[in-house]
Amino acid sequence: MPQVSVIIPTHNRAGMLSEAINSVLKQTYRDYELIVVDDGSTDHTEQVTASFQDSRIRYFKQAELERGAARNQGIALSQANYVTFLDDDDWFMTNKLDVQIQELQQHPEIGMVISGWERVNELGKVVRSEQPWLHHPVPALQDWLFAAMAHVAAILIRRSWLEQVGGFNKDLAPNEDTDLWFRLAQAGCKTAWVEEIVFRQRLHSSNSVRNMAYVKKGKIAMLDTIYADQRASAFLGMSKDSACARVYMGLACLQYAAGSTEDAKTDLLHATELDPSLLLNDADRLLESIAAYAWNHLTENPSVYINRVFSNLPEKLSYIRALRRKAVARMWMVGAFRAFQYQDLPGVQQRASKAILAAPSSLLNPGLRSILARSLLPSHLPNSPRAGNN
Repeated sequence: MPQVSVIIPTHNRAGMLSEAINSVLKQTYRDYELIVVDDGSTDHTEQVTASFQDSRIRYFKQAELERGAARNQGIALSQANYVTFLDDDDWFMTNKLDVQIQELQQHPEIGMVISGWERVNELGKVVRSEQPWLHHPVPALQDWLFAAMAHVAAILIRRSWLEQVGGFNKDLAPNEDTDLWFRLAQAGCKTAWVEEIVFRQRLHSSNSVRNMAYVKKGKIAMLDTIYADQRASAFLGMSKDSACARVYMGLACLQYAAGSTEDAKTDLLHATELDPSLLLNDADRLLESIAAYAWNHLTENPSVYINRVFSNLPEKLSYIRALRRKAVARMWMVGAFRAFQYQDLPGVQQRASKAILAAPSSLLNPGLRSILARSLLPSHLPNSPRAGNN
């Protein structure tokens, strides 16, 4: 019996699938099975899979039922005690299984390990490195709903935990993975970081995250499901309206980044209606969210994005235009902290300087002063200090 089951759900991506399969076959850890679940493809996916002459590969075709159902089918077919997933357009680094299984075997109390990943464009160029442990040293329950702490290909999990919580909820696409991480955390599954980059995620026009209507529907359905439990507000520490406001706020920012300003305005206004505290203290929480999304991997230019937001505010929020310089300063401050976390010292100095230029009061932030000073003394680089709500 293999030690690890790798599950690849696929649908009409025969041209990309071979690279995903190859990345599994190149693993330095060899005791695994690879299950390809074809979710109703009409292209030559079956022929691509059959071209690999390796007894560890198993192919199963089903009627098109969505990605979550395909993953669940893979779990049902799997034989190993450890399970991981790979999307058909991504690929593993060669040490992915090796470094993660060592952690689980050495720590039986850990149910799931999580690593980092790189996002690459269609030319294969790395555009962003995701190292979630830098921002979340200890994952909190509500973080699983609102932060990109795990991708299905970045985890290795004990099969027993998947069986305990019932796998993926196929009705919550494309947020079935976020929902699963949340339910695992809620059930008491202990997680640990393995601080390695273990796979590459390909960014392209057909990524589901680019379909905002689809993403919105999935996120709201996920919150509806979670808050159907009357204890949800207590264990999350926020009301359903507040949680939904965070979703609409994030969607608004992503739509501003994509240039969909009318949809962005609608969602931004709805967020403030659900949670009026976003507008307290000179809209500090709203500006914080806007600034943070300036550095999202879907935002090509932070400055262009900020200008687009403040040029296209809902009429009821037009008074916020007076806070534009504060938002610009906040955006550069967030960027400085991110640069510091990735030990990009020139980036710290450049972005901190821009924050101070936009709003000299930025110098009053002790965290910003600290990272700016330390960026000038690289031999004394510590862990990144926190700056208020950054």
